Amino acid sequence: MKKYQKLFAGLGCWLVFAVFLWGVQQNAGWIHRLDHWGYQLLQPTTPQRTQLFIVITHLGDPILLLPLSLLVLAICWWRHQRGRGLWFAGLQIIGYCLVIAVKYSILRPRPDRKLIPASGFSFPSGHTFATTVFTLAVLAIVWPHLKERWQRVLASLLAACWILLVMASRVYLRNHFTTDVLAGLFLGSGWWFLATAALHHFTACRQRIAS
Repeated sequence: MKKYQKLFAGLGCWLVFAVFLWGVQQNAGWIHRLDHWGYQLLQPTTPQRTQLFIVITHLGDPILLLPLSLLVLAICWWRHQRGRGLWFAGLQIIGYCLVIAVKYSILRPRPDRKLIPASGFSFPSGHTFATTVFTLAVLAIVWPHLKERWQRVLASLLAACWILLVMASRVYLRNHFTTDVLAGLFLGSGWWFLATAALHHFTACRQRIAS
């Protein structure tokens, strides 16, 4: 995608996020219906499914994604891609601050009857945001090295499955409402698109100065 395409894609994602944000603030009926529909879609609750979703939800835990992010940063540094490595680090740090700022502005309580403990506020889903940003960033880094079409299709499918499974686990475990994870997806996707557009603009400016 070109720079302006990513810019418009990012703004479009944030526009959708803003709709969810408005709906939650207004306590809109469609928000409650969507929350109920998403939860019912993942029923019934069984001990086996609960254990599976507990494992899956940890795949989106910032405690896991932090060391993985440091590993990606170290690899970029080792491959003399320091600019991309710093961009990747800034993407994660600023993004985390963005989620915290929204959470403590909206102050939406988490659902009742949680299957595993969860503290803090519910909107948007931090697990979904972090998984989306991390996955898209890693996909962008490895994309130029995937020469075959099937490799790119497989990588895209794996990335999408990781994100969707983490989203489903947060709703199933009653740590988030459906609209929380959808908002986290659009906020994270928008942030990645906008940050990537900014990176392309900065790189183009450096090339013009160098020439």
